[in-house]
Amino acid sequence: MHGLMLRSLQGYLRDTFGQAVWTEIAHESALPVETFEPMLRYDPMLVDRVTQAAAKVLARPAATVWEDLGTYIVTNPQYEAVRRLLRFGGVNFAEFLHSLEELPGRARLAIPDQQVPDLALQELAPDRFLLTCRFEIRGVSLILLGMMRAMADDYGALIVIELDRRPQEDFMTIHLLDARHAAARPFQLAVDER
Repeated sequence: MHGLMLRSLQGYLRDTFGQAVWTEIAHESALPVETFEPMLRYDPMLVDRVTQAAAKVLARPAATVWEDLGTYIVTNPQYEAVRRLLRFGGVNFAEFLHSLEELPGRARLAIPDQQVPDLALQELAPDRFLLTCRFEIRGVSLILLGMMRAMADDYGALIVIELDRRPQEDFMTIHLLDARHAAARPFQLAVDER
């Protein structure tokens, strides 16, 4: 999972800010490699170094960098397969939230040798949910936060999310204010072959 996160972060930074900015971040974090291999496991400290270097070069908080990566993964056409996988979870945002607990199992099927975050959802009320995320790299919950916001937009839902970060696990409280706030992005189960 470390390699996949680092490769995604590298792609986001290069696509959004350009190769020169990525080169500066790579130099600042003293990367031992030119590019990350998605299936390799890297030292978690390397993830922290790259994140801190990106925050310094971009002059924004590290948390914002991770959250923006989550939004990028859902909204960038290069990652359409990820969006499709997430949308496959339900016809509305509440159903999508309930499908999140299945994601780690699906990820383990696709990448069996990789550690994946543990997710647990609790429905506090029909419009209020608590999502728990456990993983050794703290940026995962922030990526998930960005993905949640982007998926709410994708479904046309209006939500408020609060993130409570703790040493062993992170908690995300999601309040679904309006399930049909705006028009949802078009979604078809079958891929258009044109």
